[in-house]
Amino acid sequence: MNTNDSSIVSKRCVSKLYFPEEPDFYKPFVGKYVRRNPLINRGYWLRMHAIEQVVLRFLEEDSGKKKVVINLGCGYDPLPFQFWHRHASISENCTFVDVDYPELIGRKRDRIMANDLLRDALLRTNLRSSKGNVYLRSDKYMALGCDLRFPEILETDLRAELDVPSSSFLFIAEVSVTYMPLPYADSLIRWAGTLEDARFCMLEQYLPQGPNHPFAKTMLAHFNKLQTPIQAVDKYPLLAQQSSRFIDAGWPTLNFCRSLWDLWSDNDFTPPILRGSLDTVEPFDEWEEFALFAGHYFLLVASNLKPGEQPQPAAPEIPNTDARDINEYSVLTTHIPPTCTPLTPRRFGAAFSLSQGTVAFHGGQGSKHRLASIDVLARQASKPNAQPCSVPQARVCHTITSLTDTESLLVGGRTSPSRALADCWLIKSGEWQQVHELTPARFRHSSTKVKIPLEDSEIEGVLVFGGKTSNGRVLEDWSIWTHSKGWQNIPVVGHRPAARFGAAMSSMGFSQQSWGLLIGGMTQDGTVLSDIWQWHIDAASDLQLTFTDRTNDIQRTTENVVHARIGASLLPFGQRLILIGGVSKKEILSLPEDLLAISCGTSLRIAKANVMIPESACPLLVGFSAAAISQDEILIAGGGAVCFSMGSTWNEGFLTIARPDMPDPQPWSVAVHPPELLAQVQPPKQLAATKGKRNRTETRVVVNPHVTAVPKLRIQSSQDFTQLLAASKPVILEGLGIGPCTELWTLDYLKEKIGPDRELVVHECDSDRMTFKDKNFQYVKKSVGAFLDGISKGSKTYLRAVSASQPNKLPTKLEDDFPTIAADFHLPDILTSIWENYHSSPLRVSGPVSLWLHYDVLANVLCQVKGTKTLQLYPPTDAKYLDFPPGGSSSNIDVLTSKDPRMRRTHPHIASLAPGDILFIPPMWAHTATPSEGMSVAVNVFFRNLGSGYAAGKDVYGNRDLQAYENGRRDVERIAKAFKSLPDDISKFYLERLVGELQGKADRIGEK
Repeated sequence: MNTNDSSIVSKRCVSKLYFPEEPDFYKPFVGKYVRRNPLINRGYWLRMHAIEQVVLRFLEEDSGKKKVVINLGCGYDPLPFQFWHRHASISENCTFVDVDYPELIGRKRDRIMANDLLRDALLRTNLRSSKGNVYLRSDKYMALGCDLRFPEILETDLRAELDVPSSSFLFIAEVSVTYMPLPYADSLIRWAGTLEDARFCMLEQYLPQGPNHPFAKTMLAHFNKLQTPIQAVDKYPLLAQQSSRFIDAGWPTLNFCRSLWDLWSDNDFTPPILRGSLDTVEPFDEWEEFALFAGHYFLLVASNLKPGEQPQPAAPEIPNTDARDINEYSVLTTHIPPTCTPLTPRRFGAAFSLSQGTVAFHGGQGSKHRLASIDVLARQASKPNAQPCSVPQARVCHTITSLTDTESLLVGGRTSPSRALADCWLIKSGEWQQVHELTPARFRHSSTKVKIPLEDSEIEGVLVFGGKTSNGRVLEDWSIWTHSKGWQNIPVVGHRPAARFGAAMSSMGFSQQSWGLLIGGMTQDGTVLSDIWQWHIDAASDLQLTFTDRTNDIQRTTENVVHARIGASLLPFGQRLILIGGVSKKEILSLPEDLLAISCGTSLRIAKANVMIPESACPLLVGFSAAAISQDEILIAGGGAVCFSMGSTWNEGFLTIARPDMPDPQPWSVAVHPPELLAQVQPPKQLAATKGKRNRTETRVVVNPHVTAVPKLRIQSSQDFTQLLAASKPVILEGLGIGPCTELWTLDYLKEKIGPDRELVVHECDSDRMTFKDKNFQYVKKSVGAFLDGISKGSKTYLRAVSASQPNKLPTKLEDDFPTIAADFHLPDILTSIWENYHSSPLRVSGPVSLWLHYDVLANVLCQVKGTKTLQLYPPTDAKYLDFPPGGSSSNIDVLTSKDPRMRRTHPHIASLAPGDILFIPPMWAHTATPSEGMSVAVNVFFRNLGSGYAAGKDVYGNRDLQAYENGRRDVERIAKAFKSLPDDISKFYLERLVGELQGKADRIGEK
């Protein structure tokens, strides 16, 4: 039942998104609409499309017989109702039969009859009385309760209700019979073939590379945990074995047996215009993970008609993955398992040389959120000189191309599939420097270092091709970045590669960097390209590119083109190139097939690598990062995949590729950095203008010993929290749990629960940072719907909730002001002491805009619910440098851009929050916050942690200064007034003496 319930919820989401004009046939069977993520939506769309295509082709056959479609293990699937709506005429001569356990069929009948839409559709097919195992019966529909372990009972019911000899049957088993014990499933398949005119359509899982493949391992563990293990894969893990299964069961003809990934790129089965239209529904970029899912499910259609009797005969298509007759090229591949200092899990990041003997891995998707951090692998004799930084912002699908051992260029990437980035950064000797943007913004582009010889010099730079933009357009332009001219578009002479993204590109090696190869990639309509292009860049007069299509020069003996991939890396290795990982055009590859050596001469010779890794340690070469250390060594780390709805798999440790005859080098290890070596943004300055480009701004990020990372801790008791309060230092608490809000509080959910028409007062700003001194924002009233829709589109707006009843008198409390969502959030039991001195709990929802620097007098915990957020905090001792006006808790300085030399004397602390994290912010710690992903939802809980000293009276925001300070300010006014009758120089003399005395007392506070 679990698999049926989950499946029907996902199918309803697909139906509402991709068929918005169609009646909601799933609603009677799903308690509440749940929006699935794009990967799950596309996977279920493909499953639904595959079944629909098989049924359509069956109904279109001109057999002269009445058609019967029998859905075995149908669950709550409304297939008949969909066909009556979408394909009314062709369904006229067909009876649909739903078969499942009697209990489920009984519930399905009740829900159909209780729903006007489904009941009326059924009544139009002449609904009549039924009895026994038949729960519903009409001229075009039958709901049959039957245990499929006993097909003889099913046959008795079918022959009693239908004219079996005069009918053509199509049996559908969509991920259903695989959960049956294998003898019963095989018996059912064998029985179905005994009917006079039958076809069998099976869609279920298989294991193209065996049970130890990381995706397969995750999938099997998932279904075992649900106590619904996949039975068939133990005996029939491969397509060839599934084909033999049916032939041995008496089915003489196989129409086809192919993976869903193969059928996705079949233009007859899934037309290009249909594939391309899916991206208009929701942005999508999980291609490798989609391929892994679709590559582990197959569609088989068998017939018991002999081939000569087939209305539309088709030969079985069973891919042969072992028929390649190519010589293997040996490489020494070593997997280094994780150590006590593991690398950060990350997918779709980028690798680059940081210095001689050190390699950095930047950005990517982490286990909870996108990353802006860097991990470093170093030889034992090397020391790294860079660390994670707040700039560049977190991103995935970008490139970082090494120009020298100490200089690399970062280009583009994305935060989401609809939000590409145009910024580019040069990292040199540990210092980040923003350079000219590459427009349009792009991600999944290809890049490589080029060096073009001239008569008396050479041009060195980064060549970039293709990629995808925020609106989904696939690019075909070629650009080069150089130190002297920034970005230039390069004209192409002659024919050229088609637009694509996710292609692999490299120059031919460390000594041949003016020409190279471009391999594979994906088209606008979502199919993997099989072509290989040789490119050559020269500067005889002006820079230009020429191309040669080398696809027909490939040495091969099979049509299975394993070089056709998306998401692969192409790197120089000796006198060859190595193509690493990615996903292929039609099938899931083994690790030896993942690594291909390519020799480029008059022909292109592609050979499998001889991989020397235990099968149990084989990584999933998807979303990894790779860097060529030298012409004889490549380093790979990161990678893994979200395995549809079944969990995730992450590569652990790292992989080295080296020549077998290479002497043993010093080993690599994870470099450990002291936390004070975080980076800090320095003031921007202008770049020199370059030809054809408007001026850009440059931002430098340098190592600053004063910046400290806020530590992350896991506490075990309320006493631990009490000790943290006493220490009065910010800390991030992990692993405590703040309730289901971290899953539930999507923008759509908040809009529905709070009410789309409710009015809120929000901050609205034209800039990406609000400043209190200039008041560059305004307070506006917006409906919840308009505010949250704006946030989803990148609007620079910000909500700090106030009391709904008396906003100028009472502090806001989540339970009072947002009662419809308050139950979703709760503080962990360890923190319940907060409630004893509870003040307020404002809801905070922010678009891509930074809040001004301010401090709070009350202690508080900031609970991050959705999105990620970066805070910059300053200790109370830094207040004298931060330009707080007298009596004000909001600073007049913009710490993110300020050139004030006093900022060099501050001690910023950086806190990076992910959903579920709880940041303790002590009193008087000034802070500013910026969403890392363009959107953030959080709840602050303010509380009094001092035994006394608070000012009496109203404190709406938790930032009213303590009573002693308010009294002191009045005393200061009286003192200053007392000197007004004296000459100015004498007044200043005494006032400065008093200042010195006060400063002395302040300096002595805390001394023993």
